[in-house]
This record gives sequence, C-alpha cells and structure tokens, in this order.
Amino acid sequence: MKPRYNILFLLLTALAGGAFLSSCVKSRMGETEFSGLKPVVQIPEGGMANFTTTALTFPGTDSVDTARFRINFAATNVAGKDVVITLGYDAKALADVNTGLDPTSQYAKFPDSTYSFTVSKVTVKAGQNYSDPISFIVYPSKIDPSQSYMFPISILDAAGNTISGDFGTIYYHVIGNPIAGNYLWDWTRWNNNDGSGSPTSSSFTGHPAIFSPDNPTTIEVPSGYYLGARYVLSFTNTNGVLSDFQVILNPSDVTSQLTANGITVTEGPTILKADPVAGVYKFHYSVFNGSAYRYLIDKYYR
Repeated sequence: MKPRYNILFLLLTALAGGAFLSSCVKSRMGETEFSGLKPVVQIPEGGMANFTTTALTFPGTDSVDTARFRINFAATNVAGKDVVITLGYDAKALADVNTGLDPTSQYAKFPDSTYSFTVSKVTVKAGQNYSDPISFIVYPSKIDPSQSYMFPISILDAAGNTISGDFGTIYYHVIGNPIAGNYLWDWTRWNNNDGSGSPTSSSFTGHPAIFSPDNPTTIEVPSGYYLGARYVLSFTNTNGVLSDFQVILNPSDVTSQLTANGITVTEGPTILKADPVAGVYKFHYSVFNGSAYRYLIDKYYR
C-alpha cells in the first residue's frame, strides 16, 4: 500500500531524543558529563506532546491505511546487545485521557473490526538506537466518523531499562464529529470583486474533499484558491441539533499562504449555506493579489 499524506503523525525521533538527553546531562567546569546517563526507552512519535499529530484522518472510503512509529533506545551509545521491548494496548492510558474530558468528548476503544495491531515484541538490535517501523493498521471504511476512538499503545516492558515517562505511550485516535468525513467539492472563481459574469476556467466541480475534525464541534477543510487556505467551521451541538455555524480562515494559513505572498483577504469568509441535514455547506471570500481581485466560492456536499 502506498503511504498516504493524510495520516497525521510526525517522525520526531531526533528532536524528542535530543530534547530528553539535553535535560539530563550534567555540566562540570564547562565540560558535559555523559557517563552517568542511563538508557531510556521511548516512542519519539508518542506522548501527549505529540497528541495532535497522532490524530488519524483519512477518506472514509479507503479500505486500509497505516500509521507507523518506532522504539528509540535513548542512550549515549548504541545498544550493546539486542533489546527486546514489550508493547501493548493500554486501557489505563485511555481512561486517563478520558478523565480530563467532558462526556461528549470522551474516546472509546477502536472497535475490533476497525484496526489491526498484532505486535507484542519489538527488538532494538545490537549496534542500533531505533527499532524497525511498527505498524498500526486502520480500516477507515469501517469507522463511524461521528464517533471518537482511541488506541493507546504503551511500552510495557523495556528489558530492565527505564521507560520514558513522557514518551512511553502513543495515542492513536480519531476525533468524532457529526459532520466529519467525505464530501464532493465545487470551487468557483471570478476575476473580479463581485462574482459577476462567467467564472474562470480554473473552476471545478465534483472533486473530493474531507471535513477533518479538530474537535467534536469544529472541522477544517481546504478552500480552492491558490495554496488552499483552510476554512475552520465551528458549530453548536445541542443533543444532536447543530446550529450557530461560524467560519473563519485558518489564521496560520492566512499568514503563510496569503499574506506572505502579497494576497489580502478583502471580504469574508462568509457562510452562504450550512445545512447539516442535507449535508451541504457553501462559503465565500474575496481577495486582492496585488494587481487584481478574485471572488471565490467553495461548495461541499454529500
């Protein structure tokens, strides 16, 4: 299976390992003392610091997708011999996460039919600091996008070595949201500031789009203009009745994709339609690119 861009996890191995070591070394008369450091076994991609990057988003029509992580033997030297690490599902880690959430935001364990994780032993081989990649397989077409699921994987035994307190668990999860999932997408552009006349030939219809949840009442989805600055759509959920829809452009995208390239948002974004029953959402914004105006409409529908 080809790797997918939309599995949202980062391989922060060097950064996490380096940050850990720098916090433990001792300074002596201007020299750095490493001899007292003990090996620590960790999941560099894991920990609550990387919680947002282990949220899994994918087209719900996909039959299979895969997330991968590694075990790091964090030490001043490579492993002197094979280090066999025991991994497993961690029900306590799931309970601990849910303790800090209100009932509408809590996670259930991934249903058995929606994932595959059969790895229980992983080896960091002698002369290495990292294991081979470990796979967590997900079956997106079997997942209900309106429900929140989690599968925490923890280091259960580190062959006598210390297990990292901050990076001992990786929290693969799906954020449930009642409007999340797959949509069709029409994008229309006019080279003016009022949407009059004929749209440009760059307009399109029927492209795929994904409403990716930030939380149970907020999603993000790319717009069609230029580099695809994302709409951030939020709403209120009152016992299943959705209301008070609000939309903005992702502020980071505005800065990096638009402002940095001399593009100014002159109007919007505004909601032209938000119908969760019919599954239709329509947004508009206008820009000035330094020499001309652009009038833009994105429509998403099921």
